[in-house]
Amino acid sequence: MSRPTNLSKYEEADQWMCHSFGAGMRDYLDSTMADPIGVAVVEVDRLIKKSGVRNSLRDWQAQDAKSAAGRPAIFTPAAALGLILLQLRLGKSPLITHMTQTVLGLNATHRKVLGLTYDEIDERLYDRIWTAIMRLIRLVDEFPGRRDKILTQAEFIAVKKARDAADTQMRRERMFILANTLIEASRQMMRQDLLDRYEGNVAIDATCVPIAGKLGNPSSKVLVGDRRSINYDAGYYRGTGSHDAVTHSDATVLKKTEPGVKHHAKSRAKLVWGTELEISRTTANLHEKEDLFPMITTAVSFHVPGAIKGEGLRLVQSIKARGHRINLVIVDRAYNYGIYNEFAVPVRRLGGKLVVTYQDQHLGAQAYDARGFVQISGTWHLDTIPQVLRDADKVILGARNKFKKSKAKDSRSVRSDIKAAEDLYAKQVAKRRNYMLKAKGQMDENLTRRYLLPTTTAEYAMWKRRPGTHQGDTVMMKHPEVVDPADTNPSGLKHEQYFPFGDKDWSAAMGLRNGVESVNRNIKRAQYEDLANPDHRAVRGNTYTYLVGALSTVVENLRQILSFYKRQLATKSLTPKNDSIPAVFWQSDLFPNGSDTGQQPPG
Repeated sequence: MSRPTNLSKYEEADQWMCHSFGAGMRDYLDSTMADPIGVAVVEVDRLIKKSGVRNSLRDWQAQDAKSAAGRPAIFTPAAALGLILLQLRLGKSPLITHMTQTVLGLNATHRKVLGLTYDEIDERLYDRIWTAIMRLIRLVDEFPGRRDKILTQAEFIAVKKARDAADTQMRRERMFILANTLIEASRQMMRQDLLDRYEGNVAIDATCVPIAGKLGNPSSKVLVGDRRSINYDAGYYRGTGSHDAVTHSDATVLKKTEPGVKHHAKSRAKLVWGTELEISRTTANLHEKEDLFPMITTAVSFHVPGAIKGEGLRLVQSIKARGHRINLVIVDRAYNYGIYNEFAVPVRRLGGKLVVTYQDQHLGAQAYDARGFVQISGTWHLDTIPQVLRDADKVILGARNKFKKSKAKDSRSVRSDIKAAEDLYAKQVAKRRNYMLKAKGQMDENLTRRYLLPTTTAEYAMWKRRPGTHQGDTVMMKHPEVVDPADTNPSGLKHEQYFPFGDKDWSAAMGLRNGVESVNRNIKRAQYEDLANPDHRAVRGNTYTYLVGALSTVVENLRQILSFYKRQLATKSLTPKNDSIPAVFWQSDLFPNGSDTGQQPPG
C-alpha cells in the first residue's frame, strides 16, 4: 500500500513540533494533561536559557551594585522573571499570593530548574517572592520613586526632581532589551525552514493596558494638586484611540504651561487610566492564502499614553538589528502623523515598504513639484490628473462615513448607493494609474528617490507637451536643500507609501493589520493573560505592568506556535471540543532506536 501524498507535510510539521516543544503533539498533550506544571517549567527554562537573559540580569546587577558586600539573594531577579513567566504560561494571574501558591505546588526539581532554591516553605515565602520581584523591577524601572502611599503635591514634585534623566533612560533601554530578547527567544523556538517562509511583513499597533486607579491622576505634566492614585506615572487614554487624552481640568492648566499644544480633553469617566503597549506582529505574506507560519509578536515597547513619538521606529530598528528582513510595514494613521524624519524616512531607509492610512484632511493632494507632479494620497502623479480623480479618496470616505452612520443601512436603496460609490471608486483608482509615477529602487542616503514616468499612456504625451514639464523617462525626487518649517511633507517624504492608496494591493496589505489587533485582544482576554484586568497586577507602578505585558506576549507567541502546529497535524477538523485530544493529531512513531511502526496520516 503506497503512502498518502500528504505524509511529508505531516512529517515536516511533526519535526517542527519536536524542535519547538521537545515531543510530538500526542506525547506533548498527554504530558500536559498528566503534569501541566512540569511541562510549563521545562518550556520556561528552555526559553530563558535560549534568551540568555539570566546573564543580562546578572550583569545589570553587577553594574548597579555599590559594593560586593552583603548576603546573596535567596531568589534572584532571574528567578522572579521565570516565576512570572511560569504563572502566565499556566494561565494564572501574576499576583504575589497566586505565585506563592504556585511555588508551594512545585517539587524540588521544579524549584531547582527555576532557581527558586529555598527549601523552607513557610510564611516567609511570600516576602521572598516579593523581594525578588522588587529587585527585578529596580533593574529596569524608569519610574523610580516611593510607592507606599498616594502622594501629596509636594511629595510628587520631590519624586520628579529626584529622577536622573540619564539613569531612567538607561533603565528604560534595559526594559526594552529584556522584553525583546525574550520575544526573540520565543521566535527562535521555531526551526529555520519554517521561519524562512516568512517574507518580513509586519503590522504595528498600540493598545492601552489599564492600571489600578479608578480616579486616575492629574497629568504628570501638571504638578499642581495632590495625586489621586498610587500609580502616579500612568496616563489617560481615550477609548476612541487618542494617545494623549487629559481631563478638562488638566487641559485648563496645560493651556498655560504649553500654549499652542492641543490636548484631547474628556471627562474622567470617559478615559482609561493606564499605559500603552506597542506591538509589532508578523502578518501573512501578501496575497498568500495558505497557512504557512505562525503569526507572532516580533517586538514590543512600552510608554505612557501620549509618548508614542519614536516607538514605531524603535520596533522596526529592533527587528532589523536582530537580522530579520523588513518588508511591508503596515500602520494606522497615528504613525505617519508625526515628523517625517522620525518615522517615515528612517523606516524606508531600513528597507521597509510603508503601507499607511491617513487622517481625513491628508487625503487628496499632499505635495507639489514644479516640474509637473502632484502627490495624491501618498503616490506621485502627473499634475494634469483631473480634479475628480484627485478627490476620489475624500469622496469615498464621505460615502463610507454616511453609510456607517445611516440608521437605514440595511435597506436596499442605502446598500445600493454604497455599492455604486465603491464601484465608481474602484474605476477611479484604476484610471489614476495612467497618471501615476512608479517608484524604482530604494531611497539613498540623501533621501533621493527615483521614479519612472508613465511614458506609454496617452495622458503622458499630453502632459509632456506642456511648457516646463520634466523631460525624460525617469525623475529624481530630492530632499529640498532648505526646508520651510511650515512644510511637514517636504518633497512628499512624509506621506509617500509603497502601494497606491485604495488599490487592491494597498487594501490587501492594510487588511493584514487585523493580526496585530487580534493579539491585542488575545492578551487582554480573561481566559488568557487577562491584561485588561489591573486587579491581577497589584504590584504598584508602571514597570510591573511592563514586565507582565512583555511576558504575556511571549506566552501568546508560544500559544500561537502550538496552535499552528495543531492545524498542521490535525487529522480532522479542529474545534474547541477536540483541540486538546491527543488522538486527533498525527505523530510519527519513529522511536529512538530508528524503528518506525509506519503510522499513516488520513488519506
